[in-house]
Amino acid sequence: MTTIPCNGLIANVAMRSSLTRHVFRQITRYAFYSDSMCRMTPLAQCCLRTRLGVNLRSEQRRSLFGFNLSPQRSQKPIDLDPGLELMSELTKMLKMGTRPPRPDELAEAFKAFFQARIDAPTPLEDVQVQHAMRTFKHLRETYDQVEGFGIGDEELRVALASLGNSLSLHASRQSSHNGNSRTHNQLATLLFEELEKRRKRSADRGETLVPLKEDVLPLIQVFCLSGDSLLARELIERRWYPDLVHSGRSLWVHVLRGFAREDNSEEIMITIERMKNHGVPFDPKAHQSVVLYYTRKRDIPMTKKWYQQPIAGSKKPTAHTDASVLRLCLRNNEFEWGAPIFKLMLEKNPDTIRDWSIVFEWASAQGKGVDEIERMMEVMVRRNEDNEKSVHPNIEIINALVELANSRNDSYTAERYVALAQKWGIQPNADTYLLQLDYRIKVGDLDGARAVYNRLQSENITENEDVPLVNRLIIAMCAHKGQPIESIMAIVEDLGERKVRLEPETVAGLTRIHLGRGDKHDLIDILNTHIFHYGLDQRAFIRDIFVEFCLDQSKSTARIWEAYSILVKIFADTEVETRTKLMNEFFDRDRGDMACNVFGHMRQKPAGSGERPTVDTYIACFEGIAKCRDLESLQTVHNMLKLDPEIETNTKLYNGLMLAFTGCGKPYEALDFWTIIVHSREGPTYSSIQIALRACETNPFGDGDAREIWATLKRFEIKITTEIYTAYSAALAAHGLFHDGVNLLDEAEKEIGCKPDALMLGTFYNAMHGDFKKHQVEKWASKSYPSAWQELIKKGRRTIRESGMRCWGFKIKRDLKA
Repeated sequence: MTTIPCNGLIANVAMRSSLTRHVFRQITRYAFYSDSMCRMTPLAQCCLRTRLGVNLRSEQRRSLFGFNLSPQRSQKPIDLDPGLELMSELTKMLKMGTRPPRPDELAEAFKAFFQARIDAPTPLEDVQVQHAMRTFKHLRETYDQVEGFGIGDEELRVALASLGNSLSLHASRQSSHNGNSRTHNQLATLLFEELEKRRKRSADRGETLVPLKEDVLPLIQVFCLSGDSLLARELIERRWYPDLVHSGRSLWVHVLRGFAREDNSEEIMITIERMKNHGVPFDPKAHQSVVLYYTRKRDIPMTKKWYQQPIAGSKKPTAHTDASVLRLCLRNNEFEWGAPIFKLMLEKNPDTIRDWSIVFEWASAQGKGVDEIERMMEVMVRRNEDNEKSVHPNIEIINALVELANSRNDSYTAERYVALAQKWGIQPNADTYLLQLDYRIKVGDLDGARAVYNRLQSENITENEDVPLVNRLIIAMCAHKGQPIESIMAIVEDLGERKVRLEPETVAGLTRIHLGRGDKHDLIDILNTHIFHYGLDQRAFIRDIFVEFCLDQSKSTARIWEAYSILVKIFADTEVETRTKLMNEFFDRDRGDMACNVFGHMRQKPAGSGERPTVDTYIACFEGIAKCRDLESLQTVHNMLKLDPEIETNTKLYNGLMLAFTGCGKPYEALDFWTIIVHSREGPTYSSIQIALRACETNPFGDGDAREIWATLKRFEIKITTEIYTAYSAALAAHGLFHDGVNLLDEAEKEIGCKPDALMLGTFYNAMHGDFKKHQVEKWASKSYPSAWQELIKKGRRTIRESGMRCWGFKIKRDLKA
């Protein structure tokens, strides 16, 4: 009994301590905290109003000269695991072919990285394992001045154990481990092989050896948790005699569980047969592994078969096996088959919470309602009134009933069981709140789920078992537009204070929210804290949200540039194809300066990295510059091309340069590239001819160049396409050669097999300068080709830019590609 002074009264209540992590967090924030059993004093109410944002008279403050000189918000530093930065630096240096970090520093980084995983177990992603494996190989090959290349035997065992723990965490949390677990296997195999070499050297020197099982067990775990149980079985059999025959019997259970995880029933049967051949008994643990495999699959016939399988030494199935089988019966209405197992348990006179939980679950599954379950509890209490060691209804039994209702998606019944606990004065615990959180998220009751989460804060959770559900809650709140951002960020902040890593899907949902709101600082903080702990696929999943946002036409250019600025900083490994899409998006928005900045970021990547612009990237950039008519950007990118040793020029690249120089009002320089193309071994393409004729339109005295090109085509009897014919007519029109252009178009049916269409007439009209000349074209075309002219008129007119000048013309597109 605890005596508590409360608002002038003395209340005697039996209660547990309220000094939970939620209380300490409120104290460290200087925030108000109220206990549900204590009425608030007027002062406390005032504090609460202040915290809730009620307008109160605030103290007036002035700063120097009236300016607000408060410091700018600082961003959270990038959260990297110990040693990872140096190991990733080695990867970068080896890729670039430059001098790597010092080997002694790399050895210390390797050891620190895996020791941190033992001190605070967290999953390892594929990219992190790749860095570690590259460091290990580098040290083994180059650091021979020190015995063991700076890594001792125990440190190798720490690294090997960390790999097994990592995959075990992925499996237990059922997290979205999309990485390639082959890297875990490869590094684990390298570590084991090195330990074997050192074991042999120690044996030759007559030193005391560590039992082989201690080295084999973590490797077996890695194999079985990553889908290579077959390798694990082969390793056990290979080393069975004489090393493991006496101490390695328990290893076979790991193999059975591994094949069960891989859903490979055939190999499970083969493994059981191999166990018999090697004299390994089929004990309760092995029996449990096989039975639980079939219960998880809800395979009733095979569960029956293997549950009845004899166990070595005539032993009974484990209590966990019995409970799993009975729960399978409950969820699949197999009461007849489960009845003997249930009856046998009753004959033992249920005396544990697990037994009574099964009794009540069995009754509930057979259709008994909450009221009938309550009457059964009353009978249970009356039967055990005189027994001091008897079990009374408690929260574990309630939780089992809630879980059963939850498995049947019956949230109403689950809520009634929670209410039943309150009626009996049974205090809910963390498991109760987690179950409530689960079914409220399922039914979309996010306000109710948030209320449960707030109550969960008063519970002591030591193993972070709430993290998967809290991640689901954040994801659901992010997907629901009605949820206040303050509530979402309060949960995120709570997890951050607990040093909990968010799932990639959670970070993805928060990214969408912050991008939509323009919360740059919060977004960068979340990414810096979590993104560098994810695998490549997980990072790409989040990065694609940025890309999707940047390609959204409804977003403003300023917002998109801000998003891109975060992307290029956080996702430095973004591939060239994705960056090219972003570059083209800025070109489409007529922001050549921003697009060329994107190109420049690619160009700044180190040579040989595979992240620098390719020939196609240069071509796309020149095509975009041509649309934006940005001469300054053209000169910058052209200079980059001249200094790029990785690019081999070809006709298509020269086509892009012709387009860009023509679009930027430099047709003379564009025709210089035409000359290069003509004299090259590859020669011109049809696109080259069109672009060259387009340059002739705006080049002074370009009609002569156009006639020369036309004469060359005729002389070499090159097939004339409609596009080239149209381009040549535009080149003549741009220099005022009305009669020559008319004669050319009148000969179209003879030359190319078709009469001038709306596009051909519109191009000829738009290229002609001066109202008088345009009137001449209109008069001739409307008379000679009335149907095509009427089709052209339907397209409408507007102010256009042709041949470097603004004039009145038709709405037709003349986009060219290199």
